[in-house]
Amino acid sequence: MDRYLRTPHYYETDQMKIVHHSNYIRWFEEARIHYLDSIGMRFADQEAKGIVCPVLTVDAAYKKMVRFGDEVEILTRVNLYNGLRYGFSYEIRNVQTGEICCTGSSSHCFLDAQGNIMRVKRSYPEMHEILLHCLAEDENK
Repeated sequence: MDRYLRTPHYYETDQMKIVHHSNYIRWFEEARIHYLDSIGMRFADQEAKGIVCPVLTVDAAYKKMVRFGDEVEILTRVNLYNGLRYGFSYEIRNVQTGEICCTGSSSHCFLDAQGNIMRVKRSYPEMHEILLHCLAEDENK
């Protein structure tokens, strides 16, 4: 699990200074990239190797409003890994109140630079081991 802190920018809000729902999906991506960097799978390094990980699914459940000036933490976990795909779960909490504001998930596949499905275990065994470890660790929390 990884913890990513964020304060909403004014442009992410509406006239009531409430964060627009579309921004949560962007925050998931920021938190996911932060998580991958923290486990030694830097996104920039993956792209340099020709690894592409498009989004297959994403969903969000909105529970409480986040307003301009609130600080949130985004807790990110690996919740799926099978060698061809991986997935993440997200929980956005208000740092001050501890309230859950949004939960969500995303799933992604692994493609090579030509757009072909890639088997991580065969092509990048070190990534495979990292993801297996993270999946097991996050399942136990």
